[in-house]
Amino acid sequence: MPDDHCSKCCPVKPPKPEVPGPWPLGALLWLGIILSVAGGVYVLAMWMLSSVF
Repeated sequence: MPDDHCSKCCPVKPPKPEVPGPWPLGALLWLGIILSVAGGVYVLAMWMLSSVF
């Protein structure tokens, strides 16, 4: 436990919360690939459904 006198003249600052770093390039690349494939599947499904009816 800190000394009462010391805590009055030398206040202890609380630690700063950790800020998450930027995503690595590989993760962004995979995210782009997954979103592109999902968009392509959606467009293909809409095209197939519109051609059936």
